[in-house]
Amino acid sequence: KLFFKNFMDARVNYVILPLAKRLMRADQAARASGEGYMATTVMHEICHGLGPAFARVNGKNASIRESIGGTFSALEEAKADVVGMFALRWLVDKGVLPKERLEEYYASELAGIFRTVRFGTGEAHGRAEMMEFNYYSEQGAIVKANGRYRVEYTKIGAATARLARELLGQEAAGDRARAEAWFGKYDKMPADLKASLAAAKDVPVDIDPIFSLPDTVD
Repeated sequence: KLFFKNFMDARVNYVILPLAKRLMRADQAARASGEGYMATTVMHEICHGLGPAFARVNGKNASIRESIGGTFSALEEAKADVVGMFALRWLVDKGVLPKERLEEYYASELAGIFRTVRFGTGEAHGRAEMMEFNYYSEQGAIVKANGRYRVEYTKIGAATARLARELLGQEAAGDRARAEAWFGKYDKMPADLKASLAAAKDVPVDIDPIFSLPDTVD
């Protein structure tokens, strides 16, 4: 747990928050936080375990992974992201989490997306979050103005619910063509985002830890 916490703190302090300051509107960049990012990460991991246990194909139970094929990993990572954010909103609505922190969670999630998509879409997490960014942008839930991105707080909740329903539906149906078409539509990096990330190229991409251990252990 200590190793995990140290890695998370370094990722937030040296990558995520600096990217937020470069790419996001100042007031929202200030709302992004380590605790907010941790909350989205915890809910992501919890929500890997939520959703259908199997696909229903031709009236029979089938493996979701086998049914979806090569797109499965990106679909599952996106499902965990989006259902996790839906779950955070649900917990806020139920009074389990303070409602005044909801904007912090959304701002932290967007800042985290900027970190992940810098790795490209060849890896499942990057492809998933690129799709999420493009879908939310299409829905007006992420907006760019005056060179900076912001979350449209009045739209992001409903957009998250719609996207969660779509991704869960893809898994439940085990519809490979539907999943491939969905990601094929949304997984390309827009030119303006590519330019914004290039302008922040001096921000580290990730953390390379140095452990204070001897070279050999007898």
